Amino acid sequence: MSLLLRAANIEAARGLFEAIWGNIMASTTPWRLHADYMETCNCDFGCPCNFNGFPTGGRCEALIGYHIRAGRYGETSLDGLDFIYAASWPHAIHEGNGTACVYITEKTSQEQRQAISDIAYGRAGGGGPFTLFSQTMRYVLDPQFVPIEMTVAGKKSRFTIPGVLEVGLAPFTDPVSGEEHDVEVHLPKGFIWRIAQCARTAVMKILTPNLHFDHSGKNAFYSVVEYQGP
Repeated sequence: MSLLLRAANIEAARGLFEAIWGNIMASTTPWRLHADYMETCNCDFGCPCNFNGFPTGGRCEALIGYHIRAGRYGETSLDGLDFIYAASWPHAIHEGNGTACVYITEKTSQEQRQAISDIAYGRAGGGGPFTLFSQTMRYVLDPQFVPIEMTVAGKKSRFTIPGVLEVGLAPFTDPVSGEEHDVEVHLPKGFIWRIAQCARTAVMKILTPNLHFDHSGKNAFYSVVEYQGP
């Protein structure tokens, strides 16, 4: 075997070892998130996925904003950071073949970027939707580190990435009086959230080559969630 080929094999083996070791470390590092949660999707109000598992119109497309009130990944603090989970499935989520991309605020260190990536892509294990959703993905896009503008205001929350995506929640109002409605959904055994305030999307769109949709005027939820792992 030539020295060049031997060196190439050693480098390949090192890369494989680092990848395997990285996954092992990600799945054993303790982590927790306490976050504001802003969910928007293409479903009709209330989202039938919460009741019978199947989305309005047959496919599922979602943009979900997270503002981490308090969080840690091992010794790395995640307090005050934002990220957005963008995903699409051609049918119901549990039927798989999804596409996912995580957008992480550029106001992060290298350690924080790795931590949020491991959690959001399901490599860190644990509770919440991340590990479960990761098992339904066919295409997992690289995380993007971008300028996220996020305003947490319950049913009036907003988040944007200029030139990429825009989401704005709005409350339901009485068509006669204009009075704001308070509507909640309770899911005592929910794995994403247990109680959420119902809203609608004033705007909800993403314009990228792999994720490209506009579902303004559709379903939205606001909640506060707590997840941990592994």
